[in-house]
Amino acid sequence: MSRTSKSTKASMVRGVLSLLLLSILEVHAQTGTVLHSFKSKEGASPMLGLVFDSSGNLYGVLGGEGALRNGAVFELSPSGSAWTETTLHSFTGGSDGGTPRGTLVFDKSGNLYGTTKLGGANGVGLAFELTKSASGTWSETVLHNFGAGKDGQYPVGNLIFDSSGNLYGVTEGGGAFGNGTENVGGTAYKLAPPSKSGGSWTETVIHSFGNGSDGISPKANLVLDAAGNLYGTTKLGGSSSGGTVFKISPQTKGGWKETVLYNFLSVIFDGSQPVAGLIFDSAGNLYGTTSRGGGWGGGSGGGIVFELSPSTGGTWTQTQLCNFELSFNSASLPYSNLTFDTQGNLWGTTLQGDGTGSVFEVTAGTVGDNCDGSWGFSGAGGTKPAVGALIFDSAGNLYGATQDGGAFNEGVVFEITF
Repeated sequence: MSRTSKSTKASMVRGVLSLLLLSILEVHAQTGTVLHSFKSKEGASPMLGLVFDSSGNLYGVLGGEGALRNGAVFELSPSGSAWTETTLHSFTGGSDGGTPRGTLVFDKSGNLYGTTKLGGANGVGLAFELTKSASGTWSETVLHNFGAGKDGQYPVGNLIFDSSGNLYGVTEGGGAFGNGTENVGGTAYKLAPPSKSGGSWTETVIHSFGNGSDGISPKANLVLDAAGNLYGTTKLGGSSSGGTVFKISPQTKGGWKETVLYNFLSVIFDGSQPVAGLIFDSAGNLYGTTSRGGGWGGGSGGGIVFELSPSTGGTWTQTQLCNFELSFNSASLPYSNLTFDTQGNLWGTTLQGDGTGSVFEVTAGTVGDNCDGSWGFSGAGGTKPAVGALIFDSAGNLYGATQDGGAFNEGVVFEITF
């Protein structure tokens, strides 16, 4: 990982240096370290969006490979300066699911919840729970099989809990307006826990995307506000086909209502195709990224970081905090969620930058600048970070994962210390 700047020449020089320095590089008292390089028998393509338990262990998913060639759930445990990888579950691609893509989430009892994009009873994904036994082994329970009737297909992004223990998520296909493919239709859904011991979880589709000028194909997690409203993005659809930001609100007489808060224009200077989720600040503003658009790079642009601020009357105003230049040698194509640090700065990753991805920081109060990468990835240090979000530990160190690269070219988990 290397420090980058706007200078293309300097970026090229640092790219060469990062290849020589391999997995560990220290720049200006900031150090990037590969905690683990995955082997194919463990799994491949770890997703961003790791989670800590109370003991400091990290948990995540691998989208492919593994013992049964359909991905896995893993744990990384620290021991001094070393980290030990343990596979908690290897997916078969059959009834237990396959190809997990979203961040895991813990409940209060220490059980893990997630989704797989494929597999299950209908072949288009499922929601699962992993429970740890007294002996330390983990077992999987399928909570819901997607794809029956007008149900959603291909669940993506992570699940979230509300205060009552219900889970919420999205599928990128299916629903009332889907046609069986990943980028048509889509749903937002609720999973309600069993009302009695031994019972089943109950799934409800709370919105089907793709009707008229509605958004199409949500790709990331939902977020909840204090009133129980859900917010998210769709990659496609909307009034200008550039994707949307939406709100889904529970109604007093039952049911849910969707409102499109913002339509991306899919033209020069506006963002388009958001594939990441949203986050709130303490004032109720929303922040996110688009994977395309913006004013840099000959018009098409390499994406933007945006803020949406609520106004009187229910309207929302978009502000572009920065733009990415669409260039092989520049940070561009942000696919990850954003994360706040303790100073209010925003952190995320791009799929491209020095050719193989970057970590970027947007300083609090920044508006209208060109987005620059803070770290570039290369070779044994990992490449192509995407999906999910970076996370901080209590000491302010930053953790994430890359889909490719590493010692075995199957991806890595990394740490950046400051």
